[in-house]
Amino acid sequence: MVSAAHSWKEHENLWVEMQNEQPETGEGAAVLLRSLEPLQGLDAMRELRRAARKAPAKLLKDWQLCNGPSRLCQAFGIDKAFDQRDLTEDTDIWMVPGQDLPGEHDVVATTRIGIGSRGEWAQKPLRFYLRGNKFVSVVDKKMEREMAAMGHLSCS
Repeated sequence: MVSAAHSWKEHENLWVEMQNEQPETGEGAAVLLRSLEPLQGLDAMRELRRAARKAPAKLLKDWQLCNGPSRLCQAFGIDKAFDQRDLTEDTDIWMVPGQDLPGEHDVVATTRIGIGSRGEWAQKPLRFYLRGNKFVSVVDKKMEREMAAMGHLSCS
């Protein structure tokens, strides 16, 4: 299994993606990380975000630290040199499963952000987040209302 992190710069924004590939089957998957809920190291993240920002520094709230792909990269100090990091052997970055995995009724599946009408995949539900989570960069209020109308309770 090959697990790698990729980073790239596009329109002055830095993006990070986690990739997992099974060489024996040729199958793979990747996830573009758009935001996350920081659980520790918040002071260090605030300092990294402050150093990367062009605007005057004001104290960022916890939910503002990593609520967007470029902000997430700033908060973790991820730059283009981060590209091709091996997540199976790297001691600086790794992924572990969370303690409380969400149920399927907690996950919002919606369209991606910022791609407009670029082909048939533009309107497919390929963006996922936990409903009610305040650390999400952009909330799909319509989809969340539809889920609530179907009787799905929020996970928050």
